[in-house]
Amino acid sequence: MSLGHRYHGRIVLIGSFVAALFAACAQGNHVDTSGGAGAGAGGEGGGGIPPGQIGGPCDDDTPCEQGDCTVVGAGKYCTVPCPPGCPDGTYCAIINGDSICVPDLGSQCLPCMTKLQCPNPSDTCLTAPAGDRFCARDCTTDGQCPNGFTCLEGAKYPPKQGGEMPDAGPPDDAGGSEDAGDAGDGGPDAGPPKPPQGQAYKFCVPNLPFSCPCSEKRDGVEKDCANSNAYGTCSGVETCNGESGSFEGCTAKVPAAETCNASDDDCDGMSDEGEPNALCSAEGPVPPHASWACTPQGSCELGPCEPGWASYPPGPISQGCSCPTEMGEPNDLCANATPVGSVSDTDGSSITITGSLGGASDVDVWSFDTIDTNEGTTNSYHVSIDFVAPMPNNEFVVDVIRGDMCTDTPTGGAVGITSYDWCVDGKSADGLQGEVPCANDGTQPVHCNNNGTKYYVRVYRKLGATGTCTQYSLLVTAKGGDPCDFTQKCQ
Repeated sequence: MSLGHRYHGRIVLIGSFVAALFAACAQGNHVDTSGGAGAGAGGEGGGGIPPGQIGGPCDDDTPCEQGDCTVVGAGKYCTVPCPPGCPDGTYCAIINGDSICVPDLGSQCLPCMTKLQCPNPSDTCLTAPAGDRFCARDCTTDGQCPNGFTCLEGAKYPPKQGGEMPDAGPPDDAGGSEDAGDAGDGGPDAGPPKPPQGQAYKFCVPNLPFSCPCSEKRDGVEKDCANSNAYGTCSGVETCNGESGSFEGCTAKVPAAETCNASDDDCDGMSDEGEPNALCSAEGPVPPHASWACTPQGSCELGPCEPGWASYPPGPISQGCSCPTEMGEPNDLCANATPVGSVSDTDGSSITITGSLGGASDVDVWSFDTIDTNEGTTNSYHVSIDFVAPMPNNEFVVDVIRGDMCTDTPTGGAVGITSYDWCVDGKSADGLQGEVPCANDGTQPVHCNNNGTKYYVRVYRKLGATGTCTQYSLLVTAKGGDPCDFTQKCQ
């Protein structure tokens, strides 16, 4: 019969609604561009159906025993309208606006980057939640899919996080309905309007875990993977081994407790977060009087010293902050000098200043008041400042500043010295200096003065000295000391 020889010249249009909706690139997919016409989940494939049968190949020399010879993708096949159901080895798909039985060319789950790589033109290329892409065959008309797959609107795939596959809704009527175009005029629960009649928009997608199983035709496909434990979850990719039929070689690292290494050990998006002593616990005990610190480069170093301690002289981290410092640090400037009280020219009055220098350039500034008592016709006021420790002293020197005007850069004879005297408890050779004796009634050439004033003392290491954590001690008195030498002028 001539009917079997008719070829209606159906040409499949590629630029359809689905192409606009789903065509996209995929990263990491290894795509077989040969067309993949092997067996699929729904039958033996187009090559397994004899010529002339529904789903079998046809051309002008090989007529169809039933139906029409239709262009489907890259070939011509015998097709019939659907529904009703399609014979084995075929499925119902929309081709050129009509629902017809087309051969199963093994399209389902073929790797793809765009829908153009899927054998049947009504199929599409979808991206699974794990990032792998696959060809999904059209199920718009009858909602039928192979075992392990669900017919779902492409706009609802992939499913939202939570793992539940949304309802695909009822299959479309192949013949359409006069009211089909009014689907968007319903109430608030009508949902989004459906695409125009004659266009595929529902496709077969894999059930949980929503990625196509690994098989020979998906060999080399990569998808996301993860390793999880009590510390967190780390992500990576794994690759389909077509020979073994399983995804292998997950690159996700195993989450671990954060350590100081400039890496995100627990995969929370942050590196080396946490308490430094915990991050550096593998380095050993916490350094004495200090803590660990984790550098941005991921190495452990000595952290801040506890108050009253310094890390000097430099040594191994295990030494920690072993140098005790005086209370009142920092006191390296006139503005933050440490006051230590007062001293007078009475018997037994003295001040002992003790400290240590916790750094190569450390300076200790101290302040005190001196009191010159009224002794009538004499004056025993004699300020004396001397190192009494260490002995011998080869490390420390002082700057002495008499008066209220302290400076951090003093000059003069009282700079860089180890001993200091300022006195009036004597008499010069000419009798014009010193207040022993003295009088305010004119009976003596020297007036009895009140010489009491404020003092500042700056302690530091002398140039070239080897730095140690040795404590120094200064003895300050305002009576006695070396004999008053009026030929020497310090200030």
